[in-house]
This record gives sequence, C-alpha cells and structure tokens, in this order.
Amino acid sequence: MAGKNSDRLSGVQVTALVALIIVGSGLMKLPRDVVQASDANGIMVTLIAGLMAVVLTVVMSMLSKRFPNRTVLDYSKDLLGTIPAKIVNIVFVVYFITFSGLILRIFADAAKVFLLENTPIEILILAMLPVVVYLVQNGINPIARICEAFFPVVVGSILLLLLLSLQNFDIKEVYPVWQVNIVKVVKAVPVTEIAYFGFEILLFAGAFMLEPQKMTKYSVGGVVTAIVIYVATVTACIGVFSIDTLKYQVYPTLELAKSIDFPGAFAERFDIFFAIFWTIAVFTSIVTYYYLAAFSVTKLIGMRNYRPFCYLLLPGIYVIALLPQNVYQVRLLAQWIIYLGTAAAAVIPGLLFAAAILRGKGGKNIGKA
Repeated sequence: MAGKNSDRLSGVQVTALVALIIVGSGLMKLPRDVVQASDANGIMVTLIAGLMAVVLTVVMSMLSKRFPNRTVLDYSKDLLGTIPAKIVNIVFVVYFITFSGLILRIFADAAKVFLLENTPIEILILAMLPVVVYLVQNGINPIARICEAFFPVVVGSILLLLLLSLQNFDIKEVYPVWQVNIVKVVKAVPVTEIAYFGFEILLFAGAFMLEPQKMTKYSVGGVVTAIVIYVATVTACIGVFSIDTLKYQVYPTLELAKSIDFPGAFAERFDIFFAIFWTIAVFTSIVTYYYLAAFSVTKLIGMRNYRPFCYLLLPGIYVIALLPQNVYQVRLLAQWIIYLGTAAAAVIPGLLFAAAILRGKGGKNIGKA
C-alpha cells in the first residue's frame, strides 16, 4: 500500500521524476552506443526505442489504474500467486541494486575524465553515496520534489547545449540517416532500450499518485520529454562528430559540450557548466533506484520500515559500482542489466497485465487519462 499523505505525488512530479531518471541514466553514452549498434540508423533506432517505451508506459499506467494505491509487489500476489510474486520481487531487487551501482560508476568515470582527473574513483563514489542515503531515507516525496524543482533547469541546460552545438553542426553528416538498414534497426532497438530504462518506476510510483486516473497522461509526458531530448542529442552528436568519429567517443554528450566555443573567450569551459546540471539528473536517477531497492527488499522480507536498508544496501551498491575494472567491463555489466531491465520493464508488466485482463482482477478504467 502507498504511504502517508505526505508521500503523495502530483502529476507534474511524476512527469519530472520519469524524465530525469531516464535522461540521467542514459544521456552521456547513448549517442555512441546507438551509433555503434546501428551505424547511420541511430536517430531512427532512438525514436523507435522511445516509442516502445511509450507503449510499455501505457501498459504500466493501466496496471496502476486497475490497482490504485498498490505497487506491483502488492498486486502481483493477487495475479500470479505467492511464489511467482516472490520471484518478481527478487528480480526487481537485483535490478534496482545493480542499476544503482552501474549509474553510480558511470557518473564517477565521467566526473573523473572531465572534472576531477586526479581524484580516485572510490572517492567520487563515496562522496555521492552519503547524500543519496540522506535523501532516500526521507521517502519518495522529497525525491519527487527535487526532480520537480530541477526539471526545468536540467532540461534548459540540455536545450542550451543543443542550441550552441549548432555552430559546429554539419547537416551533411546526417544525410546517411535516411539509408535505412532494417536488420540493423531490429538488432539495435533492444540494445538502445536500456537508455530509456527508468519508466518502470511507474509500477511503484502509481501507488503514490494523488490522481491515479491521470497516470497515463503524466507518465507518457515524462517519456516523450526524454525521447525529444535523446533524438535531438543523437542528431547533434552525429552532425558535430560524424558517425565514424562518434563510435569512439566514450562520453559523446560531454564531448559535445566541450566542443562549444564562446566568442571572446567567455565561459571557455561550457562542459563544466553542463556537467553540473547533468550531475543533478544522475543524482535523481541514483536516488530513485536506491529508494526502490530499499523498498523492494523491505517488501521481500515482509517488513514495514525500509529505512534500515538505506544503510544496509550501501556496501553492496558500493562494491557493484567498483566491480568493473575498465570501460569494457562497465559495458558488460550494462549488458546484464539489459536482461534484468527487460524482465522488469517489459516481461513482468506484460504478464501482469495479461493476467489482470484474463482473470478479471483489479478495477475497471478509473476516469480518463
């Protein structure tokens, strides 16, 4: 069941929550990853993967409306039975913990490369974790309020980046995008879908909404915001770096910010300015996944108070963040998370929705979205 009234979320907060979680976890590496997977079809693949995320978002919203004030961990017992519901819970626990560690590691790697070259990875991770734990232990509402407050600032900084990047944009580099290779597109879409992971929080956030009947509208709004940002960012990176060069950029979006020159040597390091606001987006992603990990573990063992797990999970997430020894191993970890994320964001919601329809469980459509 949902928490107290102080934990309730407005529709705008849900939109900001979804958009920032998605963008925070995928923005830095998406242009390179999608081009490596699909070559000239990167823009189309990004759009198709986003549309798939919208479809899954609608399914999750419909589930939330059928079971208001309940999370997926609650109504999965009614739909699947106790033992399958426990398995679902375990999948979410493992997914949230490992994804928290992955995002934390990506943040630390990027910060070390662009901002704090001489600072050890361990210190960067340890600097982030206490702030994360402090916010997580106060519940989902403070997390949502921070997302709501910083949403226009983060989106505005990204739009400013894209606007300023036009000075180096070469439209000719985008022409190959229209040479569609269906086979590459089909293979690349599942790999690209990891960049949109984050919308699965709707399986939990729906229980806290003030107006659950409007879930679809606000949740789709968050995903569409991420789609627009992603498509525009991939287009900008292709136009500035070219497809061949982009394949070898570790963090192309930060490189895009680094390539911007201001007249008269004003604000020479735009990448530092942009990295500050990206850090905010990453922070919201880590905080939300950390909260959901603690919440899911609490449900799994049948406890009510999730706060002790805010501290008990910290060593595990720290170890996961440090587990990869290089960029290649970070990508291997991301590959495993794709499987977990696919189960959490697509397979499980699909099964639950089908079970709800076939068994006639849950309320009917509650109002209009």
